[in-house]
Amino acid sequence: MGSEVPAVGLYGITKRFEDVTAVDNVDLEIADGEFFALLGPSGCGKTTTLRLIAGLEFPTLGSLRIFGEEVGTLPPNKRPVNTVFQNYALFPHMTVEENVAFGLRMRRVPKGDIGSRVNDAIGLVHMEGMEHRRSNQLSGGQQQRVALARALVNSPKVLLLDEPLGALDLKLRQAMQVELKGLQREVGITFVFVTHDQGEALAMSDRIGVMNGGRLLQVGNPEEIYARPANRFVADFIGHTNLLDAMVMDERSVTLANGVRIPAESRVAPGTRVAVSLRPEQAALNRRNEAPSHHTSVDGRIEQITYLGNALVYRVVFEWMDMDVRAENRPGMAKAAVGDEVTVSWEPTAVAVVED
Repeated sequence: MGSEVPAVGLYGITKRFEDVTAVDNVDLEIADGEFFALLGPSGCGKTTTLRLIAGLEFPTLGSLRIFGEEVGTLPPNKRPVNTVFQNYALFPHMTVEENVAFGLRMRRVPKGDIGSRVNDAIGLVHMEGMEHRRSNQLSGGQQQRVALARALVNSPKVLLLDEPLGALDLKLRQAMQVELKGLQREVGITFVFVTHDQGEALAMSDRIGVMNGGRLLQVGNPEEIYARPANRFVADFIGHTNLLDAMVMDERSVTLANGVRIPAESRVAPGTRVAVSLRPEQAALNRRNEAPSHHTSVDGRIEQITYLGNALVYRVVFEWMDMDVRAENRPGMAKAAVGDEVTVSWEPTAVAVVED
C-alpha cells in the first residue's frame, strides 16, 4: 500500500432520490493501492455508491474524501478518478488510438506528450498492433482493454469499474479477472470494482464490501467474508451455504432446530435465535453411524445427487431441514446413491453463527 491517508473515504454517506434511500449512512475507507470490490444484488446501492465517488451523483448527507480532500460537491472532471463502465462507452467512429487519446486531448495535454502516453497505456493492456482498428472491429475482451487504457492514460489516483466484465462470456470473464488483477498490481493504483458476481469479488479483491438495501453490511478480506459472514444475508449471498436454524445457549454452543446441542462460538446473548452457516464443502458424507467421533453429526437420507464434473453435490434430507454436501475428489463418497441412509458430519470449527 502507498499513502497512509485513505484513497477513498466515505463518512456517513447517504443518497436519497425523493422518497427512496439508495445509500444509507455508509462509512467506508479504501486504502491506497487496494483492489476493493463493492458486492451485492441489483438495487443494493453499490452502483450509486460508485457514482457518488465518481461525481456522477452528489451525496444528500455525509462527507466524501479522496486522499483526504473533500470532493463531495466537485464535478467529475475535478476529481482524480476515472470510470470504466459495463458498456465500455467507446466511440465507434474512432480508432483504438483515438479512443485512448480522447481524454488527453480534452484536457489539452501537449501533442508531444499524448503519443507516448497513449502508447504506454495501449502496452499496459496488451493491445499493441491494434492501434488503428475501430471499436466495432474488436471483440468484447479487446473493447474492455481499450476502455481500461482510456481510463488509465489520464493517470487517475482511483480507478472506478462498474461491472466491466458483465458483458463477457464465462471463459473470457475468468481470463480477464486474472488480467485485471495483474494490471492493478502493475499500475499500483486503487481500484474500486462494482459487481454482483460473488466469485468474481472473491477471486480478485483485497477486500470486499457487501451491500444490501443501501447499507454496508460487512467489510473484510475474501476469506473473512466467506468463512465468517456477519449476518444471514452475507452468508447466503456469498457462495452457497446451508443455514441451520438454531438458538444460542451460551458463547460456545447452540441448539439446532432438531433439539441437538452442538459446539459453535457465538457473541450474541443466550436465547437469541440465529442461523448456523455450514458450507457444503465443509460437510462430510458418511455411511450411517460411521462419522468421526470428534465431528458433529446428524442422520439423514440422500434425496438427490448433482454431478458437476469436479464435484458431486448430495442433497440430504432430515426431518427438520434439507442440506447440501459437496464432495470433490472423494472416491469413497461416489458409491452413495439416492435413498441411502447417511450421516452428515462436520468439524466444530467449520460452522459460523450468523444473526438474522
